[in-house]
Amino acid sequence: MLIKTRRIDSNVLPAEGLEESLSLWPFLNHLQKTLAEQDEGMLVPKIASELLLEKIKQSGDITEDNIASYKELLESLYHLAKGVSKKKNQQWALGFPVPDKVFFGTQAFYDLIDTDFQRVESTKSNSFLDVEFVNKQLYLLILERFYGIPAIHSRLRYVKRTGKFNRYYELEIDYSYVEIQPKSELPKLNLTSIKNKDSLSYKDIEPILRGFDISQFSFTGFTICSFVDCHEAHVTEQLQGLINNISIYTGVDGLNLLNDILANIVNFEGVKSSFYPILKLNGIPVLSSDMAKDSMLLGDSVFYDKEIIQGGLMKYLDNPYILSFGVEEGVESRASELKRSLQKTGLTSYICFPLIHNQGLVGIFELYTKDEARLNRNMLIQVRSFYALLAQLAYDIVLSFKSELNNVILHKYSSLQSAVEWKFNQVAAEYLGEVIHLSPEPELEKIVFNRVYPFYAAVDVKDSSLLRNKSYREDILKRVNFVASLIDRMKDRGVLSVDKTFVDRFDEVNKWATGPNLEHYLLDILSFFQEDVPAFLDKLEKAEPSIKASLAQWRSKLQYSYEDMNSSNESFERSLQKINQVVKAEMNLFNAQVQEIFPSYFETFRTDGVEYDLYVGQSISPRNTFKMGMLNQIRKEQIISIVKIGQATHQLKSSLSIPLETTQLIFIHPNPIDISFREDERRFDVEGSYNIRYQIIKKRIDKALILDTDERLVQPGHIAVVYSSSQIARDLRVCLQEVAQMGLIEPKIEEVQLENLQGVSDLKAMRVKIVLK
Repeated sequence: MLIKTRRIDSNVLPAEGLEESLSLWPFLNHLQKTLAEQDEGMLVPKIASELLLEKIKQSGDITEDNIASYKELLESLYHLAKGVSKKKNQQWALGFPVPDKVFFGTQAFYDLIDTDFQRVESTKSNSFLDVEFVNKQLYLLILERFYGIPAIHSRLRYVKRTGKFNRYYELEIDYSYVEIQPKSELPKLNLTSIKNKDSLSYKDIEPILRGFDISQFSFTGFTICSFVDCHEAHVTEQLQGLINNISIYTGVDGLNLLNDILANIVNFEGVKSSFYPILKLNGIPVLSSDMAKDSMLLGDSVFYDKEIIQGGLMKYLDNPYILSFGVEEGVESRASELKRSLQKTGLTSYICFPLIHNQGLVGIFELYTKDEARLNRNMLIQVRSFYALLAQLAYDIVLSFKSELNNVILHKYSSLQSAVEWKFNQVAAEYLGEVIHLSPEPELEKIVFNRVYPFYAAVDVKDSSLLRNKSYREDILKRVNFVASLIDRMKDRGVLSVDKTFVDRFDEVNKWATGPNLEHYLLDILSFFQEDVPAFLDKLEKAEPSIKASLAQWRSKLQYSYEDMNSSNESFERSLQKINQVVKAEMNLFNAQVQEIFPSYFETFRTDGVEYDLYVGQSISPRNTFKMGMLNQIRKEQIISIVKIGQATHQLKSSLSIPLETTQLIFIHPNPIDISFREDERRFDVEGSYNIRYQIIKKRIDKALILDTDERLVQPGHIAVVYSSSQIARDLRVCLQEVAQMGLIEPKIEEVQLENLQGVSDLKAMRVKIVLK
């Protein structure tokens, strides 16, 4: 045992004014209490207590200066301490009550900490228990002793670097013999900042810590510090962390991280490893040169041996087993051409673990040695403990890789609907075929669907722009009035001379906020409150330090009180969100009904309301038979759906903080059109100059007026159906009459001519009133 004072990085930093005293009295009190509670069988504690008490009478309590005189008693304490193992090389020491230093311990303890030893961050960070911060040990100890919160384990991990390998240890600190005394009244505990939170950061904990001043507590006694090997647990957490955040497994950094973890799995000199997730295309593994460079099975010397590929490698990957040679007796795989090929590479020992997930091969993990080093059974047992995690990691990487391959479709196109997915898969397969065959400039075929019938509908919020601007103005005026009152108060105090420019700037903002064309100045007004106001408050605080507390309240009001300062806009946005949720839900039901009639492409678009495009035709689903009668069937379902939306939004109106109203519009295009996928916008658009007229009409009819009037076609409580063909008119009347018979709309059909729009003429419309009861 050695007497040495050494600092240890326990994430403890004694605060200014914090009192700590090295003492054996807490230990002596513990012994005497134990003796008082037990009548018999306590000879050793009794002897220790008597010796300790006698020593304190002779030499006084232990201090940093007289530790040497206590050496024999401290060695006895080593054998008395609860839970101390008697095995050799125990990393054990006694520390100060605030455990940033140790003063007495085993040779193994000092050997561990003296060189190449440092604290590492824990791989877990999900709760208050896992967030690390300075003096966490002391805060948790105070919470346990004075607030009845059960003892919480603080994870302190360290790495010992020995040559090429790392070994991980965890520090355990026993505070049993530390007494804590508050110097003043205990602070009240407020846990509001962490209530009902699944994961926490230091920012969440900081308000709690601010309520504590650890310098107001005195610490007396000593701590017992011991290091335990946590290598396997730490590596397991690293692997689990990589699995939970598979997105970081990209590029050089991700590969280096994985290689570091793998190196810690195989902690033996001369042993190399290779981890390779396997994704097959056309029956052959897809190889990454960076990942396969350390693999013996998939490296150049074996994988590209044509005879081996034909003879054994592909069969092995189809029916994998533990492939090995040169290990201990009894761990040798059967003879095969593949095994003989591996032996020719100069390896002295080799083993390949196939990684199986859901009964399928997802990767391989290899260990191998060259020269004199050899694998043994103990090494294999150590690796097997990580098998499940390695298999899960390989599986997740394969899924991620498949996702990247799917980006050939998704990145170039969009998320796919089942009705059109077959076409994208067909084009992508042809593209990948060109890539596999090393075509110099592979190109993706254009995605086109010919002769499809379009269906369009739009549900818009009436006067949404006016209402939004009104809410902006109300919220801005609250801030303006708030700043105006601040300026008046500062004038009364005579401190506004610090920044007269600000007052002039405020007057300008005030004119914008109360004048016309507010939308033209919104960005400037936002900039004023985000930049000018905080700067002004900073100047006021420097000029008048006495008003610092009141200025903090002003800052809180102006910058963070969303409920107070954004109530109008928040009310508008909440009301709009509720409207759109109802609209979108009904549109999704309509889409589901259409897919039952015939597989179709359906896409919604968000504005202040919701609109959609629906395309139906034989080219979208060649395996199904398209019939013209389906168009009227879908048309009827479309009208019923829009009616239900009008009814639902009307019913919702009374429960909204701002009673928004919606208008409902349908456009019927008489002829089929061609659509193609636009990679730049990742959506379908019309193909050909003739079909562009359809898109132009869609964009302009929501503002259309009835001919020779100032009346908008679209009105709340009504459905407007725009068309241009006489044939469409006849079919539409029949459809509307059938819906009227269902009691959803009134039977009276209003037929009108629309004023010409820019580039569009001769449009007509039918308008019916929704039954809202």
